[in-house]
Amino acid sequence: MNKGNGKGTSRFKIKSGMVFDKVKGKKILILDIEELSFIPYIFPIYESLKKKTNLISFYISTFYPGAEELNVFEIPLNKQYHVKFNSELSEADIFLSPHIYGIGNERTLRIHINHNQPVKYQSYMKNDFKNFDMHFLTSPLHREQTENTIRDYSLEEMNIKLFDIGYAKSDQLLNGAFNRENVLNDLGLDPNRKTILYAPSWDEGLSLRMKGENVIEELLKINNVNVIVKLHPISYCPADGPNYEFYTGGINWKERLEKFDSNENFKNVTTGKADPLLAAADVMVTDLSSVALEFILLDKPVIYIDCPEFFERTIEKTYSGFGNTTAEFVKNDPKANAGRHTGIVIENVSELQMAVDRALKDPFELSNKRKELAKKLTYNPGRAADTAAEKILELLDLN
Repeated sequence: MNKGNGKGTSRFKIKSGMVFDKVKGKKILILDIEELSFIPYIFPIYESLKKKTNLISFYISTFYPGAEELNVFEIPLNKQYHVKFNSELSEADIFLSPHIYGIGNERTLRIHINHNQPVKYQSYMKNDFKNFDMHFLTSPLHREQTENTIRDYSLEEMNIKLFDIGYAKSDQLLNGAFNRENVLNDLGLDPNRKTILYAPSWDEGLSLRMKGENVIEELLKINNVNVIVKLHPISYCPADGPNYEFYTGGINWKERLEKFDSNENFKNVTTGKADPLLAAADVMVTDLSSVALEFILLDKPVIYIDCPEFFERTIEKTYSGFGNTTAEFVKNDPKANAGRHTGIVIENVSELQMAVDRALKDPFELSNKRKELAKKLTYNPGRAADTAAEKILELLDLN
């Protein structure tokens, strides 16, 4: 991976470029991509905007200016800069961030659009939430969580705007863009086998760090199945990234899992979106990842590995400032539990083979519960990117 030069264009040159663009009649939109893993959540909106108008000049804020992954935007390096300048760029019209920690200039319209479905906490942190003027909501569940945040912190007088937009990252998936057989063939896996997807979250105390290798070993004992691993993108955070220790536990997970590559029915997918894999998989194994909610939208069975360490320690350590978040809430409330109440929950890795067998033999066993939750998991399915782009054009008076 080309990690970029880490510096990007200077603040003076960025401000000068924005002023020049405005003289030419352009609107300025900052795409806040602090971590490269945020690309899939913002790129579809960018694509839709590019198709609809040529009156927007796009800039990228990131920890990794010049990174190869950013080439998909076709935004030149002189419009890529380090995130530390964001608060100083009053020339921008819109600051669009899929990261609740993003900080734009107070004179810029600051829009947050979630990079995941609601999981792990009851409310956002107050000071981070207040940094945005409006929120593009992904789903009715996200609206519940956001309205709780406003109420919990008594922020009604701020008149924070909420818009029902949808989850742009899932547009292709919900539009049936991925063919199961093609996806598995491209991965070198047999499409005639049932496919198990292990997609854990990244936090300390969850299954990857506590017993991820054991999970994979157990799955590989099952006869005649494919095993795909798709870690949370942040688990592959570059070692020179500012949040490497926090996101990865100081472990190079790509190298750590290479020992499984000799299995012909195994694939660790370290790049790209999870969406094609969701289309190809028959069963998901996870812990508390919001990707489970995307799988539930497809009405496919999910197995949850219980992780007491996370509930007993990590929630207090990492999420204590997120509203009234408690272990009991995260375990049981649909606004935080990643759909655990709709799936098979196991306490020990030794139960995994039996749970997979159960899910494969009767994939519709818990379908009614999944369908009930799915009603609350998306706005504008299949056209969220266009909905977001249309709202942005309206806000910029370009529609």
